[in-house]
Amino acid sequence: MEEIPTLHPTKQEFENPIDYLSNPHIRRLGIRYGMIKIIPPENFSPPLSIDVEGFTFQPRIQNLENLDLRNRCRLFFMKQLNNFNRSTRDPTKPMLKVPYSVVEYSGSAHASERLPKKVYFYDIFAELIKDRQAPTDTSQYSRRKLKFRDIFQIRDDSSLWKNISKKFKVPTDSLKQIFEGYIASYYIFLHSLKGNVHAALHNDQYPKSLLSDDEDNLDLGSDSEEDDDEACIICGRTDDPKGTILCDSCDKPFHMCCLTPPLEHVPAGDWICNTCIVGNGYYGFTQDTHYYSLLEFQNYCKKQHSKLLSGRKLSVNELEEMFWNFVTKDHQDALTTVKYGADIHNESPGQITGFPTRAFIPKNLNEDETKDYLRYCDHPMNLTNLPMAHNSLLPLFERNISGMTIPWIYIGSLFSTFCWHMEDQYTLSANYQHQGDPKVWYSIPESGCAKFNDLLKDLSPDLFIKQPDLLHQLVTLISPYDSHFKKSGIPVYKAIQRSNQYIITFPKCYHAGFNTGYNFNEAVNFTMDFWLPYGFGAIMDYKSTQKPCVFDMFDLMINILDSYNKDTLSFNDAFARQCYSSLIVFYNAELKRIRKIQAVVPRQTLLAVNADADDDDGEHDIFCSQCKTICSMAFVLHQLNDTKSGRTYKRRKRNPLTIKQWNEISTTDRNLSVLCTQDFLKTLQNLKSSDDEEACIDDEFYLTKSLEDVDSLMKQVGVKLDK
Repeated sequence: MEEIPTLHPTKQEFENPIDYLSNPHIRRLGIRYGMIKIIPPENFSPPLSIDVEGFTFQPRIQNLENLDLRNRCRLFFMKQLNNFNRSTRDPTKPMLKVPYSVVEYSGSAHASERLPKKVYFYDIFAELIKDRQAPTDTSQYSRRKLKFRDIFQIRDDSSLWKNISKKFKVPTDSLKQIFEGYIASYYIFLHSLKGNVHAALHNDQYPKSLLSDDEDNLDLGSDSEEDDDEACIICGRTDDPKGTILCDSCDKPFHMCCLTPPLEHVPAGDWICNTCIVGNGYYGFTQDTHYYSLLEFQNYCKKQHSKLLSGRKLSVNELEEMFWNFVTKDHQDALTTVKYGADIHNESPGQITGFPTRAFIPKNLNEDETKDYLRYCDHPMNLTNLPMAHNSLLPLFERNISGMTIPWIYIGSLFSTFCWHMEDQYTLSANYQHQGDPKVWYSIPESGCAKFNDLLKDLSPDLFIKQPDLLHQLVTLISPYDSHFKKSGIPVYKAIQRSNQYIITFPKCYHAGFNTGYNFNEAVNFTMDFWLPYGFGAIMDYKSTQKPCVFDMFDLMINILDSYNKDTLSFNDAFARQCYSSLIVFYNAELKRIRKIQAVVPRQTLLAVNADADDDDGEHDIFCSQCKTICSMAFVLHQLNDTKSGRTYKRRKRNPLTIKQWNEISTTDRNLSVLCTQDFLKTLQNLKSSDDEEACIDDEFYLTKSLEDVDSLMKQVGVKLDK
């Protein structure tokens, strides 16, 4: 596999990193390969500056075999089949122990010996539901329903079975027997949902993976006190005189009257909720309950190294082959488990970064050592400084963004991994290795992204509909050496990062990799002028997958143009014109939607956000309940009606709320929703089609910015640019 370019900037170039990376030649390399490796000048070797005594972290627990996309889909499907069979109480359907059936076949037409071959249930199922006309556009794909043809069409389609037989190299009769014996009944159930699996899934704020055997294996991603274990998953309430039933798979509670159809009494035997039968595709890492010090984790790494390698010393290439063998190996009871200290963002001095900072100066430094230490504190390639370096755009936010403008630390162990992902809002990133064993990286540049997306959706046609933001979750791997990469024409490159080396990822680059042993890295995001179109493109891409943006592009553009208007912007007129052109398109479209809403929603307010305590909770933006986009200029507080019970929720006066409180309404209130202008107009159109003219009478419209102020700025900047 071809390696990414390695660059050796001069001392002067290294001290102006944004200008250096903006060089057209460097940009072309970054866009072509997705990543570049930078080796600093000889005189740059910052000491690892960490409070060893106070620094602790909770690593993630990673089961390598479950990270492979196909392995996970196959195991999910086996669990779903078992849950379906438990729910139907069919005595002829024993619980599956493995996700495949073994058939015998001849390796060639002239071979007399019959060879065993595994045929995975999920692989057959995936071929049956694939839509050969599936659009490549992500936003279209996320709104599709699964394609379930009638069972009789499936059984009678000889051409379909012939194609599957050719692909799997298994006789058609054997495939049909597997389908009838294991899949057909389940397929009929899914067909009854008319392909809309989302209608069968429960909106659970704290989902449980089908691969979790108990609650201890689940990382809820929230404080436990916020999770009401007794509240019905459907209605969110705890009071119900008719009784509550627990799912025998996920152990979640449901009011029997909230189910469709409602249950009159608790059934004999197992009762399984629809989410566990249909499968929501959720998978998350478990956090270790123990807080490790660096020394403790290094000792763990030594033991793990001995356990996995039996004392052998292997090359990076040998370790790479071993890693992908672990990830892609067939279903086994014993999983390969590793630990990774990822996304560590401690807040105390000496625990935020491994680079020298004035907030933490080690003891016992002499005068020369202190002078050298302070030199590194101010260097622009110190990752605490890079996001705010000259000609970066992020300083215009005038606030810190954890994980983006403030570095996160990563402490690796042998075979711990970071899965395929892009950086938030397609920004650039810089990763520096302070010490330890090499880290292996893989990159898919922007030119291969569409093909890579298509490949993953072809391998798992149901999973990306259930989990449209799957590749933002950093929990999925597929080997870059997989034959599908070459068949699909996906460009993929490799890098080996060692101590005192940087890896720079460019916008819209998929990257993944693993650690070959203990190491200490940190990473941060940054931007430059050529990133601007990527930032706007991320808004629409994120809406389609319901991934929240990390920062508001509208606010960034407002700040840029305000600085330009006050002659404090360091960029030239051409860049200001680009920002103005991008912003005016967004502004005019939003303004048009606002005018439509103002005509139908009677209660309108210029939002006065209560900023009390907002400095501590780190929330600066209000998010839409549906698409999760930032409500940059306006939103509607939409009152929901409970059509099952006939309840309506009357408007009540609200005191000024903090941004955190608005977002709690957006994510947890089942009677209210916060809707961006686009989603409210869609909701309004649906209500009109259902002749529910009174549905919006209690809605409230909020402007988050003064239209007059924004309009005035746009006019002033337009006049200045014209001159």
